[in-house]
Amino acid sequence: MAAGVFKGMPVSTSLSASSLNDHSGAKTGLASLTSGVTVLLTLLFLAPLFSILPKPVLAALIIEAVVMGMMNVPEMRRLARVQKFDFWIAIAAIAGTLIFGVLAGVIIGIGLSLLWLVGVATHPQMPVLGRERGTQVFREVDDHPGDEVIPGVAVIRFDGGLFFATADALEDRLRDVIQSTHGITGIVLDCAGINFVDSQGTAKMAEIVKLSREAGVNLRLARLKPAVRATLARDGVIERIGEGMIHGNIFRAVEAEQSAVERRREDNPD
Repeated sequence: MAAGVFKGMPVSTSLSASSLNDHSGAKTGLASLTSGVTVLLTLLFLAPLFSILPKPVLAALIIEAVVMGMMNVPEMRRLARVQKFDFWIAIAAIAGTLIFGVLAGVIIGIGLSLLWLVGVATHPQMPVLGRERGTQVFREVDDHPGDEVIPGVAVIRFDGGLFFATADALEDRLRDVIQSTHGITGIVLDCAGINFVDSQGTAKMAEIVKLSREAGVNLRLARLKPAVRATLARDGVIERIGEGMIHGNIFRAVEAEQSAVERRREDNPD
């Protein structure tokens, strides 16, 4: 994320020299040789001309070269506008560069970006979905509070891969839904956001099937992708869930659950 803020890696031990090389369009090591020869010729023939310049003027030139050359100011503005967290990672990388050096700044930026990535990957969103009135469309209830929440049926969408880092989070979420939803008879898990599943993910899904059955709740999967379904099938999870519990879309899954509840009521009128 912070990578776009810095225009290039250093080509020498001087920030200003690296900035000028990058700003001049340097692409190969030949640029360092050229700048070295230029510096040598300057020292030999032009040093008397620069000797009369005040040091603050020279310092201002170096500061301008570093700040305006190494920092992509328009990109910083874009980060602040689009995503504040990215902006603060960039600020941390810049501060690390000014205090500890270019390499340390780059490492700080990469490290913070990786921590952010791990945090996002291990905490997938699992929102409750409701049906838009008069349609078959299911949307997030938090964003559309006027949508219809189906009585007795919890519709949950899982956004992310089902693997070792997220499997426990899914189990905890569904356990919480079962325990906190009064009169729940079924859970529809929207799997459209699940792009892959590993061996621990399939094992956890088998545990979730057992958990739901022990609680007397039907677990139905909707919009399951072929590759994910094949992985679950190889581990026997699809067989445990049952083919009748796999549905092409959320609306059909909810309808099937409502029909199953109605049949149970007819068979057991008491």
